[in-house]
Amino acid sequence: MASAATCSYSQLSQVFKPLDGDANLYTPFQNGNFETGAGGWWSSTGARVVSGDSNPLLGTHGAYSLQIPGGGSAQSPWMCVNATTPSMRFFVRRVSGTGPLTVNAVIISGGRAVSTLKTMSVSGGSWQASAPVTFPAYLTASSTGINVQFQFTADAGAVFRIDDVELDPYLRR
Repeated sequence: MASAATCSYSQLSQVFKPLDGDANLYTPFQNGNFETGAGGWWSSTGARVVSGDSNPLLGTHGAYSLQIPGGGSAQSPWMCVNATTPSMRFFVRRVSGTGPLTVNAVIISGGRAVSTLKTMSVSGGSWQASAPVTFPAYLTASSTGINVQFQFTADAGAVFRIDDVELDPYLRR
């Protein structure tokens, strides 16, 4: 549930720098690399951990990612965001189809609120880093923080895989 929170991040790395020069430090979402399963992630529409990983792009080893079927969605564990957390990034791959992947913010505060943050078309069938998903002011207005979940939804005509879901915990822009 959304509530006031104090955000703190201890694992920081420049995960996207080897691929596209993004020197920002990122912190991983809970089980956002799916190497130990999808604990904390939720789906009632068939999203599941599968073999195949984005890490070859980075020269590191991993074996798993999260596959989201056409018309399906996966929801992250609660994540604290505040005035210093402007965006998130992740790796994405289109497995089949032609429709987009949509990233939503889910906030529960006196009722469930869902708002679209970004709808992206992913070309080709190979892994790529997403563009930054910039958070709107209502998610980052708090100086202490609020808890938010992020929902990844595949168009009915497409299947996607996501991996290495990361939050940018420092406002530098």
